[in-house]
Amino acid sequence: MASNKKYWKNEAELNPNDSIVETLKQNEFVEPIPVDDFLGDKESLSATSTNRRDFLKYVGFSTAAASLAACEGPVHKSIPYVVQPENIIPGVANFYATTIANGFDFASILIKTREGRPIKVENNKDAKVAGSANARVQASVLSLYDSTRLQGPMANGEPTEWSVLDAAVKAKLGSLKGSGQQIALLTQTYASPSTDRLIGDLKAEYSNVNHVVYDAISEDAAASAYEAKYGERALADYDFEKADLIVSFGADFLGDWQGGGYDGGYAKGRIPKNGKMSRHVQFEANMSLSGANADKRVPLTPMQQKIALAQLYAKLNGTSVGGELSENVQKT
Repeated sequence: MASNKKYWKNEAELNPNDSIVETLKQNEFVEPIPVDDFLGDKESLSATSTNRRDFLKYVGFSTAAASLAACEGPVHKSIPYVVQPENIIPGVANFYATTIANGFDFASILIKTREGRPIKVENNKDAKVAGSANARVQASVLSLYDSTRLQGPMANGEPTEWSVLDAAVKAKLGSLKGSGQQIALLTQTYASPSTDRLIGDLKAEYSNVNHVVYDAISEDAAASAYEAKYGERALADYDFEKADLIVSFGADFLGDWQGGGYDGGYAKGRIPKNGKMSRHVQFEANMSLSGANADKRVPLTPMQQKIALAQLYAKLNGTSVGGELSENVQKT
């Protein structure tokens, strides 16, 4: 039975009018296969009577030539060390302990390098704080090999030198000092005391600097709640190893919630000790890693999660709130 299905190898083939795609179809190999050089003039060959041996010879060479052309790759020439560095042994990896802070991803990590090139991010199990890295931290090494990443400073959309940029910024700040006009310094959330001290020095030098912190995915509600409770604007950290009961409302803490890194403590709390282990109840709308590992997963819409959270808060405080949930949720 004939099939009318059409298959495409990539997105570009969906446009039949693309001249580049059509050219690539016609030129399957980067270099032409030298069939004529081996067999002679193809016109005279087609006019002659070809026996079975010549035919097999033609097909065999064409197949071999196609295989060789498909296996060709770029040639990279390497230059050996004239004076080999003491800390580099070819073929032996070096590990460097460091930290990463990217958005809400904070971790103490080990960088595996070969001949000075970082190739892998690994957990630093000897670190006392944040010794485990989530999937985004593990994949962050790929950004170092991104050909489209910024290679240096930019000014008005054009590449510039650091010395030129520093001079221009200093001149502009000097002209605005004492003018009464506001200078906006825009940054993302960071966890660096050194950066905080430098920004403090900048604000002390220029009183009209206004520091604005903006994140594409904001945790403002959680930070504000922490500030209202403890008087300091920060995000709470959790030790799931010490928890007897874990109730999560849409927080995939085994995934990337607040940067992740809670899986180690969670796993330790799930090991029975003296006949007791933590119990985990997950309320969520979508499937998540935390819900898959929970003792009881309750699927709820975001609106129903708000009602369940309010009722849990009321239960803990001996009050009551409105809103109806299923009997199964209420028993949970």
